[in-house]
Amino acid sequence: MAGGLPIKMQFLQFFASSISLFSAIGAASTTPIVTVKNGTLQGRHNEQWDQDFFLGIPYAQPPLGDLRFRWPQSIKQKWNGTRDAMEYGYSCYQYKSNFNLSEDCLTLNVVRPSGYDNQSLPVLIWIYGGGLYAGSSADPQYNLSGIVNTASESGQPFIGVSINYRLGVWGFLQNPAILNEGSSNAGLLDQRMAMMWVQENIAAFGGNPKKVTVWGESAGAQSIGLHLHSFGGRDDGLFSSAILESGGPVGASLNPIPFYTSAFENLTRTVGCYDGGSGQYATAHTEALACLRNLTSDQLFNSNYTVVWNPIVDGTFLTAYPSQLAASGHFIHVPLLLGANTDEGISFSAHGLDNSTAIFNNLLYWRNYELSPPSIRTLLALYPPIPSQGVPYGDESNSTYPSFGAQWRRDAAIGGDLVMIAQRRKTAREFVSGGVEDVFSYRFDTPLWNDTPPIGAQHFDNVVFSFQNISGALGPLPEFENYRELSRGIGRAYASFVWEGQPNGALGVTGGDDGNVTGLPLWPRYELESPKNIVLNANGSWVEADTWREEGIAFINSISRELLA
Repeated sequence: MAGGLPIKMQFLQFFASSISLFSAIGAASTTPIVTVKNGTLQGRHNEQWDQDFFLGIPYAQPPLGDLRFRWPQSIKQKWNGTRDAMEYGYSCYQYKSNFNLSEDCLTLNVVRPSGYDNQSLPVLIWIYGGGLYAGSSADPQYNLSGIVNTASESGQPFIGVSINYRLGVWGFLQNPAILNEGSSNAGLLDQRMAMMWVQENIAAFGGNPKKVTVWGESAGAQSIGLHLHSFGGRDDGLFSSAILESGGPVGASLNPIPFYTSAFENLTRTVGCYDGGSGQYATAHTEALACLRNLTSDQLFNSNYTVVWNPIVDGTFLTAYPSQLAASGHFIHVPLLLGANTDEGISFSAHGLDNSTAIFNNLLYWRNYELSPPSIRTLLALYPPIPSQGVPYGDESNSTYPSFGAQWRRDAAIGGDLVMIAQRRKTAREFVSGGVEDVFSYRFDTPLWNDTPPIGAQHFDNVVFSFQNISGALGPLPEFENYRELSRGIGRAYASFVWEGQPNGALGVTGGDDGNVTGLPLWPRYELESPKNIVLNANGSWVEADTWREEGIAFINSISRELLA
């Protein structure tokens, strides 16, 4: 890649390696002790943040041996004595990471502010993204201390929880045998099991199980979108509100079982579990599946099999495609805060596309969608190579990045809308149509400070702002003090949403006609007749009509089935 992208990647690598969630932990003046249903936990106190940390808490049985690929199982036994909860547990298996990996990875972490012993605090559960093949709650980019601290400073403190869940083939292996035994989508059920653990145990930490917000970005937001439509929209009281950043229920393809036939065959051949071609595994695959479960962790991991396995409509967790469930009102009706970044598509669009034919050929096979040729031609007509109509934000020419191709921003606009932006609008509208009054939408419009020359507010750029991370991540002072102010405003808005289901600060408290105590403009509820976003920009946020690229996005939202969503 050329231009600003390598700089961004170098920055993220530097950021991840240079910030530690617990770098400032010293000897605790008071060691926090909590007793949950399975026993007693000893955490650690952080004097700098005035917070208690409980790390690496198991919420399910280790998914080993015969439990590999299956839905998670609750822990039946209590441990003896006091369990050390001072260090992160293992991260779930994935490739190209620096985390400590193991299949025994189903753990979560609790970060609580000190000094609220007699209160029952709301809870915010973080679910990381990473395409369902990467990510960890131990990633220092997901430092919960910052946002927990901002919430406390705003007068709306909450307890933060982050969870691990199985990824890739370990969490989303799909084949007929898995479907037949009821084990599809295990990674999503890991997340659900963690939510159930919170319901059963968070009161012991001073948390309120009746006031839980789930929060995710990218694949984490996709996961939450699927939970909102799970079990036919049945509300089991696992959460009371949701925050979706750059993802949701209908942006990623949910391919059917036959899509994975060759992937499963290639996997079993690679690790020696294929039948040699007799065909008996073409229907049930039960023996091949048993063989996969008998492999050691290293044998399965060392197969280096990196196909992206996605959730499916399994008839149980997902009874239909989310677009179908939403249209019929079968979703969990809770307050919703959701958004996407201005230039989402830049992060995953193709380069070197100079004309409509090149874009057509790219979209025909892109991201496992099933876009028909007529639909692609309609998209090309609705997204013409006219700067004023293509990407209405940022650099309208490609003079800065000529190697990307003459129409790379056109392709990026289409791709970003297909994956992230159209579904944000669709989900907001469907929740409001379904009777949810408290729906709030945003467009994040601030590139990273060292994105030079500027290319746009890309996918993931908002995360550092949401987490209130510091140590240079938001740019040097005093030049980038406005970045810190935006970050704090987002943190205060999230704290308000966790507390009250709305992001404008404590009810009845305003900061004037043009804003509120969060430091942001007054964030309007989403309405069908006059839909609006708040635009989160470090140079001054504002409210806009959510009507840009209206025809193109409306068309995308009319072909959800071609997107397998």
